[in-house]
This record gives sequence, structure tokens and C-alpha cells, in this order.
Amino acid sequence: MSELEDDVSLNDLGRDLRDIRARLERRETELSELRDQHGALFRGLNTLRGTTSELTTSVKSVDDATKRLQTDLDGTKSDVGRLKADFTDFRSQYERDQAVLRAQFELDRITEDWRQKFGNRNTIRSLAGGLVRQLTPKLVKRGALRTANLRNGVEAHLVHDPDFWLAHAALAVVARLDGNEELELSAMGQAQLAAPGKADLFFALAAARAGDHERAGDWMDGYLQRAVNPDRLGRDFLVVLDAVASRELGDHAHSYARQVMVRWAAEAAAGSAAARASIHRWKPQLTTLLTAPGNRYAPLEQACGTQWQELQEGWRLATVTTATLTHLRKEFPPPPDHTAPTPSHPYAEAAVDRLIGHLEPDEATLYTKIEWLRRFVDHRGNEEAAQEEHELRRQADAEVMDFGTLLDNAVFKPSQIALGDDARRLALMQVLPNLRAAAEEIVTASLSRRQPTIRIAIEGWHTDLPTDPSESVDERALADRLDADLLARTEAAAGAVDRNLPRRFGGTVGGLAVLALAPFLFVGALLSLALILGVAISTWGLLDLNRVPAERRRILADGTRQRQIAQRMLSQVLSMRIKFFADWDTHVARLRELRAWDPMGL
Repeated sequence: MSELEDDVSLNDLGRDLRDIRARLERRETELSELRDQHGALFRGLNTLRGTTSELTTSVKSVDDATKRLQTDLDGTKSDVGRLKADFTDFRSQYERDQAVLRAQFELDRITEDWRQKFGNRNTIRSLAGGLVRQLTPKLVKRGALRTANLRNGVEAHLVHDPDFWLAHAALAVVARLDGNEELELSAMGQAQLAAPGKADLFFALAAARAGDHERAGDWMDGYLQRAVNPDRLGRDFLVVLDAVASRELGDHAHSYARQVMVRWAAEAAAGSAAARASIHRWKPQLTTLLTAPGNRYAPLEQACGTQWQELQEGWRLATVTTATLTHLRKEFPPPPDHTAPTPSHPYAEAAVDRLIGHLEPDEATLYTKIEWLRRFVDHRGNEEAAQEEHELRRQADAEVMDFGTLLDNAVFKPSQIALGDDARRLALMQVLPNLRAAAEEIVTASLSRRQPTIRIAIEGWHTDLPTDPSESVDERALADRLDADLLARTEAAAGAVDRNLPRRFGGTVGGLAVLALAPFLFVGALLSLALILGVAISTWGLLDLNRVPAERRRILADGTRQRQIAQRMLSQVLSMRIKFFADWDTHVARLRELRAWDPMGL
């Protein structure tokens, strides 16, 4: 039975082995297939890796090509931008060139229109300039030119342009050369009717250049009385004022101009309130010239304390006399001798040029357009630049000022007004009385700040000193009083240093008590500590014996140094008092010099 069971078990085991062998074979087959698949997959991966490498290379190539393309596109874009900008500039320049071309055509057209309408006026202006400058009269006297020809030329112009005042004025001068008094008076009347102020000035200039200064003065008086508005004085008047002030039109014209300016100044200051306002107008100008004492009187400043501000301002106000005289003498040196003959008349020449070159209302509008077109063409179509220059020139030509501003600029701001020295001196003659009055008021204000005495303080010691520098001061007595005061305070401070009895007796007795009792109360380290403490307390108490005399000696030594410094300070203050108030009086005294100063150097 057991053998049979063993056989069965062996059979089962054989079957199991065969099953295992079969499964192993199948597993090897599967592993072989898997190995084949893995080899195929590995070969596929290698192929894919090669393909990926090729693809990466291709992508890099495409990326490089893309970057090159982007660079080319950026360059193209930049070129297109520059081309666009160039095209825009070209178009703008083309438009400006077209505008300039149109402006040039318009300028040529208007200029031609000007020539047709007013061209003959330039001929009359040239003739009038020659008549006033005596070029034409000299030719007449030499026989090189006949007055009949001059008269015919002027009358021919008047047929077509009867309203042009300068033609009538020129005819009057020609008639005077010809001795035709009736025609002269008639032409003068027509000229004054058409332009009274210009005609008066023209005849004044013509008479002056002809040597008839009395008649020139009469005409100038009419011009100043009727044609000049003191509230609106322009460049034309400034040129005439220069000519008159330089006596290029003679003494009569100079005298009339002074009279008219005096009248203008009187009218501006009519009434007492207005007169004071006229004086106060110049106070701010004078105060800008004042000088301060600075640090020259530092010891006195230190001794005066809060009073110094008032004293310093009073001293500064007193310098108005010196400062005003310095300014006036610098700006208005003695004038040249006008009795000697002058070889040229520059201001009169300039006045003639401005007068005969002044456009009439019917010319002004057209001429303004011509000037604008010229500037537009000159600036190559830049309208903003052309407009800016046009406005600047227009404002310069149209600049006006009132009589008060003219005087202010002439005396204090010469760089802001185009006036010669003689004209500025003539303006000064109108201002000088008010300048003197204003200076007197400022000096009065200066003296009002000055009291009979000042109070000084040196190291806590006070005394009063006179502000009159000539008043004597007993320096020795003041020095003794100062020294006595400081010495008394020093001795009092030294005497206040007293013995400290609690410290002296308490410290000494306490220290000795500790030394005496310590051996009975303490032992060891505590005994040593108690003995040291007792010695220290005793020493602290005994040192008070030397403290008091040492402190008193120190206070007395400091007091001695303080008295020496105070004495030097007092000496400096007394010296500065005399100098400070003497300088103040010197400035005040120059008020007489200011009253007597003559701008004409006489």
C-alpha cells in the first residue's frame, strides 16, 4: 500500500515537474518575444533619437533663420521709419517752400503795389532829407540846381498825392530858398494842417541846419507844446530830445525844451499832496543807494545791545547824501564845452531820418504786411520764428513811456533808455529839486532815530554816553567806575565762598568716630573696610580747610582778567562812539553839498 502511494506521489511529482518545465518553456518563449520586442523598441528609440536630433538641428536652423529674418525685419522697419520721417520732413519742407514761394509772390505783388501807390513819396523823402541836411541848398547856391526844378518836381507829386504833408513841407523850404514868401507860408500852412507835429519838427530841423537857431527854437516850441504827449513819449521824442539837449538845434530850442519839461514836472506835481507824492516817488530810488555800517563798529554794536538796530538804521539813512552825490557825479560828469563848434550833428541826423522815414497811416498797413512777408521768407517759412521777430520789432518800435518813467530811467536806469548824456542831464535838471527834497526828508528821518545819549553795557555795568561826538567824556572816571563795579562784584563773589561747617566738623568727627569704634565693632575684612571709610570721611572734612581760600583766589584771578577785558572794551567803545557819530554827522553835513551841486559843472 505504501509502495502504491509512493508511486502515485512520484507520478504527481512528475506531472508537476512537467508542468513546471512547460511553464518555463512558455516563460522563455515569452521572454524571448519580450527580448525581441525590447530590441525592436530599442532600435525604434535609437531611430527616434536620431530623428529627434535631426529635428533639433532643423529647429535650430529655423530659429536662426527666424532671428535673421527678425533682424532683417527690424532693419526694414527702421529704414521704413527713417524713410517715413524723411518723407514727412520732405513734405513739411515742400509745404514750407511752397508757402515761402507763395509769400515771395505775394511780397513781390505788394511791393509792386507799394511802388505804384507810394513810390514817389520816397523821392520826396529823399529831397526833404537833402533840404534839411543842407545838401540841396548848397547845390542851389552853387548854381548846380535850380529851385524851379525842385518846385516843379514837388508840385508834380502833389497833383497825385495832395495829402502828403512832407511834400508841402519840402515845397515850403524850396519856396524859402527861392525867396517866395507867399508860397512858403501857404505850403507851411498846408503841411501843418496835414500833420501839425511832424511839420513843426521838420521846420525846426530845417531852420537849425540852416543856422537860423532862433526860428528853429520857435518851431521846436510849437512841436513840444502841441505834438508831444508827456504821458506817451516814444522813441521819436527821445531822438529829438537828444538833439535838443546837445544843442544841435541851438540854445533857443534847448531853452524851450527845458521850459516845457519844467511845465510837465510842475503839472505832474500840481497841488501840495501831489508835490509830496512827487518827492516820495524818488525816495525808493535813493534808498537803494544807501550803505550800511557793516562790522566797522563791532565793539559799539556789542555794547549797545538792542539799541544798535535803531542806531544802525539811522546811520544808514544819513548816507543818502554821500550815496546820492557819488551816484550823480559818476553818472553825470561835467558836460563838454558846447561853445566850441561841433563837426557833426548825429542826433539831428537821426531825428531827420526817423521823421521823414515815418510812414503815413495809408502806408502803414501795407508796409506791415510787407515786413511780415519779408520775415516769413527770411525764416524759410518758419511762421513761429517770423512771428516772434515781428512782435519784438513791433514792440520795440511802439515802446512808449510817461514823463516820470523817462526821468526815472534817465537818472537811475540809463541802460533801460536810449538817451545820450546831455539829454539825461537835461532830465536830471527836472528831477534834482525833488531828489534834494527827498534826501532832506531821509536825513530828517535819520536824525529822528538819534537820541541825545545811548546806554552801553559792559560785563553787566551800564552807563550813558552822549551821541554828540564833540562832547567830551571823562574816560578815566568811567574806567575807574567800571573797575570799581567789577571789583566790588568780584570781591562779593569771593566773599560768598564760605566754610562748609557741616562738612568740616561732621566729616572730621564722623571719620574719627568710625576709626575709633571700628576695632570694637568689626573684624577681618569688615574692619579694613570701616577703617578705609573712616579715613576717607576724615580727609573729606579736613579738605574744606583748603577749599575756601583756593576758590576765592580763583574768583579773584578771574575777576582781574574780566576787569582787564572790560577796560579794553570800554576804550574801544569810547573810540568807536566818536567815529560812529562823527561819520553820521559827516554824512548829514553833506546835505549842503548836495544842495549846491550843479550838474552842469559850474
